[in-house]
Amino acid sequence: MRNIIEELYYGNICPMDRQIVKGGDYSHPLHLLTRNEDSLTETLTQAQQEAFGKYKDCVSELNEANEVASFAIGFKLGMRLAVESMISLEDITEPKFE
Repeated sequence: MRNIIEELYYGNICPMDRQIVKGGDYSHPLHLLTRNEDSLTETLTQAQQEAFGKYKDCVSELNEANEVASFAIGFKLGMRLAVESMISLEDITEPKFE
């Protein structure tokens, strides 16, 4: 078995890949979203459907940018926690006066 760094390098780990589990937290809102989108697009003209498609593309692009930023912030926070946890116990329990 490879270590996690090798798995990441070879593309076996992809943080943005997620499965939506039937009956999970995303299942019901996704179903409602799809149903309401279908109802809406049925009432739109061809030009309106094209505009709505462009709107959805922009929303997806913004969501992706937000997910990347959130991932980076979370990763950095996790690394800071890991680094601080490596401080020796003396650094934590013994106050240093200068």
